[in-house]
Order: sequence, then C-alpha cells, then structure tokens
Amino acid sequence: MRPHKSVALLCVPLFVWCAWSRAYHYSLWSDNSQAYLEAIRESSLRIPEPFARRNVRAGIVTHHFLASGMMVRFFERLRDTASPGTIILIGPNHFHHGRGNISLSSLPWKTCFGVVETDRLIIDHIKAATTLAEDTEAFTGEHSVGVLIPLIHYYFPHSRVVPILIDVNANESQLRILRGVLTQLLRKKQFFLLLSMDFSHDSTAEVAETRDRDARQAISTFDMDRIGQLYLDCHKGLWLVLAALREIGPIKADIEEHSNSSRLSRNPSQRNVTSYFTICFSLKTERRDGAN
Repeated sequence: MRPHKSVALLCVPLFVWCAWSRAYHYSLWSDNSQAYLEAIRESSLRIPEPFARRNVRAGIVTHHFLASGMMVRFFERLRDTASPGTIILIGPNHFHHGRGNISLSSLPWKTCFGVVETDRLIIDHIKAATTLAEDTEAFTGEHSVGVLIPLIHYYFPHSRVVPILIDVNANESQLRILRGVLTQLLRKKQFFLLLSMDFSHDSTAEVAETRDRDARQAISTFDMDRIGQLYLDCHKGLWLVLAALREIGPIKADIEEHSNSSRLSRNPSQRNVTSYFTICFSLKTERRDGAN
C-alpha cells in the first residue's frame, strides 16, 4: 500500500528505544501529541451517538491519518459502549518486515499520551498455540499499528494491547490456529478485536465506490468466499476476524462511516484514491452460557 501524501509523515520508522534498561516500540510521534489532539478537538464538534448495540465485540478502522476524524469518532463511540481490558490489534505487514508472516511483539509502546502495555500472558498463549516467536523488527515503520496505538491509549488508558501483523503470505494453518485462539478470547467481554485496514487503493473515486459496494456487501453478509476478491490491504486479517466472530454467535456488522481520500482532501480529480470504512461487529443477542 502506498500511503497518501498527507499521511506520509505519520509513517515514520519505528524502532526500539531503551531507557532505564527497558525497551519500547517508539516513533517520532511518540513525543508529539499535536496532530492527535487537533483531530480529537475537530471531531468533538461532531459528537457521535454511542454504538446502537451494547455487545460490541470487534471493529474495523482505518490507519490513514487523513481519515483521523473517522478514527476518533470510532474510538469515542467505542468508549461509550465498552471498556475492554485487552485490545487485540491486527494490521497488515505492509513492508514485509521481520522474520515471520504472522508477527507478535510483547514490547510496550511509548506514545505521546503515555506508555501502552501489552498483554504478555495472551501474547505468550498465542505464541505457544501457533509456535510463533517474538518478531519485534516486523513492527519497524509499520503504521497500521503505530498510528492507532496512541488513540487506543488516549481513549482506553487502562487497556493493554496485543499487536499482530499479518503478511500477505501468512501461513494458512497458523491462521486457522490463531482463529481458534481468538474465538476463545472473544467469548469473554474483556477482549476486543480491532482490525486496522484500508480499502480500495490507486483508483479514481468512482472506481473506489464500486469496489467498496462489493466490500460492504461481503463483510455485512460474512461472505468468506469473496474476501480474496475484494480491494483492501489485509485480506487474511479480514478472514481471521470474520472467521473468529462467526464462531461466537450471531453477529451483525454495522457500517458506521465510509469515505475516501478524494472526498476528505476535497480533490475530486485525485487518481490514487484510498477508501475507508469504520465498522463495528456486535452480538445480536446476549449469550446465555455463562460466558464472561
């Protein structure tokens, strides 16, 4: 995926930063809150209603800062609806960094709003189940996770994160094992599954709209056979999220917002349009099996 010009500065290299003998994931944005606070202030002028369904278990949100208003409104709604102890954040490995095709890191993240701790117990559980190893280098320069973690900490300062990067060449057998682990976790309300993903790329706005209609239909109906045909940047991550959600009960997908870079930048002649959705997934009915 080629980042839009106006978000290029956000895609700065992440590296491991050491202080007081502790290592962190760190970026230049870890010390600069201005862009995030401006986005939060601008969005506060359009305070959204909370998500209609109270049993929200997962979501999809963009990682292009051009669409920062969509990010902010998603997290504002989620904060009024849920209080997850752990957010499992899945994003594409755009640049194929690291040693594996599915990457995990238990390092905390230094952000402009404070340090975000990872849920080491869950990360160790995933590593044991999938035979994956720590792969901190995969997160170097990866904005699909790095851009969202400061907002996660701003809106959920007590939540821990489990960052997972999915490469386009991710091993299917490991994905299926990971699906089983995520299904078990999602049966408990303290876990929330968030997919950082953008949709159509490098087209006109008209072509993006056509592609997005297909994506909207496939996601809303959990049409797993069509995922590989959609225009988006994390096909296997989307399969993973939808496959896990299908196992926990009847799920409804609600399209909260939809836009694209042409519309947001007010440039109707743009030729390299990227499109965005924010989507929430909710259990249609409360479980009656005693799950927490």
